[in-house]
Amino acid sequence: MSLRNLEDQKNNYSVFIQSTTDNMSNAAVSVNAKKIAPEVDEESSNTLNTASSDEAKVPVFGELITQIQTPSPDGGAVGESFDGSNLDLTKSPFPINNDLFDGLVHIMMRDLPGNTYTFDGEKQVLWEIQIQGKFKRQIKGPVYLAMELPQEEKYKMTGPMKFVVKACLQLMKTMGHKDVHVSFGGNGEVPHMGAPAFHSFDRVVVTPPGETPPPLGQHLERMPSDVQRRKHFFKLNQKIEVGSTYTFSMKNRRFNPLKWKVVGVPIARQFTVSRFTESVRLAVYEVLEENEIPVEDPQGDVTAMAKKKHTKRNTFIWIKMSRKQS
Repeated sequence: MSLRNLEDQKNNYSVFIQSTTDNMSNAAVSVNAKKIAPEVDEESSNTLNTASSDEAKVPVFGELITQIQTPSPDGGAVGESFDGSNLDLTKSPFPINNDLFDGLVHIMMRDLPGNTYTFDGEKQVLWEIQIQGKFKRQIKGPVYLAMELPQEEKYKMTGPMKFVVKACLQLMKTMGHKDVHVSFGGNGEVPHMGAPAFHSFDRVVVTPPGETPPPLGQHLERMPSDVQRRKHFFKLNQKIEVGSTYTFSMKNRRFNPLKWKVVGVPIARQFTVSRFTESVRLAVYEVLEENEIPVEDPQGDVTAMAKKKHTKRNTFIWIKMSRKQS
């Protein structure tokens, strides 16, 4: 299997957490979850496979609403919240500023009116997010990238959704990706599916002080360091370099926010997201407590993990997308 195919599959998990999406359909605002069946039976599978053709029963939702974490006016800490600042995606990039990170986030969607970005000819890519900026201090805990449902209550999974999540997790395990963290929420966690952020980003470029970082809105070439980072992540000795400029890129080939559909998921093929939620959120955060116990200081190590419940965290970047029911 080629590296490109491996990367395409890995991006599945970043897709859709509310499936709980998948870092990618393996990495957006208030949710009305629906009720659940405990087992995935033949009926559930048939329901999932026919979801896209049963549009008559799908709720009618309004236009896409996109929000971002509101930047701190003084560069201080930003509290955890599901509410942020509304965005006009045609005016991207947007500022990020809090106690940990200062920079910009650039959101590019293929089907957005006026879009001219070609995604370097990768026709399956539906959207790409680029983040650029500097860490102001060392991280206090493992850094995770997750796709999540911004709600405090536990998400009650339907049989078909359990089927999707199980298929996505199995795909990741066969690829050797054993660091996926899944939670249906409750008891201090939001429902999410995520993994260590530096393992999940498609591209990571570190520009030392005094040098010019790559411009946002342009294709970032895959470097040998990206291949090694994703292939041998836990063997790396990589630490946050405070003062350097970081440029991150993540691409998505499965979740289409403008059509509010997930496409190309193994077995499930495609389904309308409005059947399961009206909001999803992409978040990058440092884990501060596991099961309400403070985590060990990672000493800047980006490979640090938090395998238990992420009961306290500091979210320093989030983007949420909503299609409110009409």
